Amino acid sequence: MVLCRSHIILITLLCVATLLSACNRNKSTGKVVTTDKAPVEDKEAPYIEGNKAIMRWEDEEMSLFIKRYEWDMERTGTGLYVQILAPGHGDTFQEGDEVSLKYQITMLNGEPLYDSTHDGIKTFKVARSEELEALHEVAPMLRHGSRARLVIPSYLAYGVSGDGDRVRGRMPIAMTLEVLE
Repeated sequence: MVLCRSHIILITLLCVATLLSACNRNKSTGKVVTTDKAPVEDKEAPYIEGNKAIMRWEDEEMSLFIKRYEWDMERTGTGLYVQILAPGHGDTFQEGDEVSLKYQITMLNGEPLYDSTHDGIKTFKVARSEELEALHEVAPMLRHGSRARLVIPSYLAYGVSGDGDRVRGRMPIAMTLEVLE
């Protein structure tokens, strides 16, 4: 059966009309109206609970790591664990100050990830540069010459996606650092 030009046009118009009628549009505003009446909170609840479970798992993992090495660490409100090994001297760092560090980053199983000996000194501006969130948080506790140990939850380190190189997503890490003069 051969379709003539008018049949093809008619079929095309029917397809377009079907697609347009499938969209539920509010006639007065032209805005798309959703038909799902479930509250946003109901849709977000599983994600929130999943994230809370991950945070609890990470905190348990970090606590066991700290206990294994018998480190005396303080937990901040964000979940960062900090131990100041040497207080340093001078004023603590404030927003905008430049900080240079020697550092060593490892996984909680002890496997090395990054080290200033191989990867270079880390320099950043407090609260004004893209750096691990944990470093911005700990900087006001540090001075020139300070040495500290951190155990960092993933959400203050490399996050859900990791760093695309050595750190996989959702991985808490340990870091030792020394603030340079």
